[in-house]
Amino acid sequence: MNPLTLFNTLQRPAKLGLLVGGAVIALLTALALWWAFAPREQLLFGGLKQSDAAEIVSALDEWKAPYRIVEEGSGILVPEDMVYALRMRLVSAGVPKGGHVGFELFDDSDFGVTEFAQRVNYQRALQGEIERTIAALPGVEDARVHLSIRRPGLFLGDQEASKASVALTMGAGQSLSRAQVRGIRGLVSAAVEGLSVARVTVLDSDGALLAGGVSGGQNESLHEDQESEIEARIQQRVIDLLGQVLEHGEFKVTVDAELNFDTVREISERPLGRESGGALVSRRRVLAQSEDEASSGTPPGEDIEYAHGTAREEVVRAPGGIERLSVAAILPPALDENEVDRIRNLIAVAAGIDETRGDRLEVSRLGRDEAVRAPMRASADSDGSRTDTIAGADPRDAGARFDARLAAMFLTAGLLGGALSAFLVARRRERLRPAEREAMLEKLRGWLADGSLP
Repeated sequence: MNPLTLFNTLQRPAKLGLLVGGAVIALLTALALWWAFAPREQLLFGGLKQSDAAEIVSALDEWKAPYRIVEEGSGILVPEDMVYALRMRLVSAGVPKGGHVGFELFDDSDFGVTEFAQRVNYQRALQGEIERTIAALPGVEDARVHLSIRRPGLFLGDQEASKASVALTMGAGQSLSRAQVRGIRGLVSAAVEGLSVARVTVLDSDGALLAGGVSGGQNESLHEDQESEIEARIQQRVIDLLGQVLEHGEFKVTVDAELNFDTVREISERPLGRESGGALVSRRRVLAQSEDEASSGTPPGEDIEYAHGTAREEVVRAPGGIERLSVAAILPPALDENEVDRIRNLIAVAAGIDETRGDRLEVSRLGRDEAVRAPMRASADSDGSRTDTIAGADPRDAGARFDARLAAMFLTAGLLGGALSAFLVARRRERLRPAEREAMLEKLRGWLADGSLP
């Protein structure tokens, strides 16, 4: 039968359904073909700052390489077959530089540059190299380093010590431990000639002083080490205690100790009493008598003088004693008030809380997800974004694209199968309808001829 004749025999709803189904099938087929043969894209770099993205885009434009900007300018997609070649080319070109200029300043140096200009360029290059190294640390988004390098003078006394300051831009919810701050100071000190750790000042994103900037600074690092050691020892003691009654991961403990590094010397003196005796200083015997004493009958006397000593006690208190201790603990919400009170008492004993000294202990019940897992997720997200920025690709992209492609293929096949089944059913119904009509008419004629109705 001619398809046009068959289409004309269909009723209006069937015709409309057939047309809509055909249009949907054609559209899905076109989308599937486009998806199958469209060029594949892969993430070149992700989690970029605007300055870094601008450098990469400028290089891609210069090389006339196709790209597409995603994630509000923080990600760049390129064809899948070009991603590795472009990465290596960008790395060899030193892009992105992160806004820091390093020793590449001397790649095209001019022999006519003055000594002063060379010295300034060296300082800029050294600052840029240190900034790149610090900015690569986990949790640090950017860093600025300012150096004051000593200049050799005519006399030894004219030489000034080198100094440095580091300003850090931290990621959201990120912070540095004391050990990391000490590591940054040691890194800067080792990179600059004549720079001691005590002369390196470190600031955070809010301008708060993390280290340095105080006088008496050579022992500052030792003081920080001692504080960290005491805090770690108390924290581990509390964690071991709580681990006997709670699962590890259900609680969180932090300790902050303030130590007093002042050397206190107490001197007390007291005179020795009569009962303690004394040393004989002089003895004088009176042999002569005056006329009055003789007439009065007073016998010759003796004067004895004693010198009593003084007791002197000197006590020197060693520096490094705990001046104030603060302990905070987060417990799971399933505990009741009585259990929390008992745990609070145990923590106070284990940490050595002394209220008269001004120590503070805080114990709260919070949900495990908010208290424990949120910081871990934030740290993992930050590390993941940094990995994307450095390595340049998200390993989940290929799997996500494959899953979407597979789902589109199954959806297209299902729609095609459903539309074909509906079309066959519609055709079958249209072909049977006249036969059913004739059979019904024959039954009606038989009933009318017999004069009986069912």
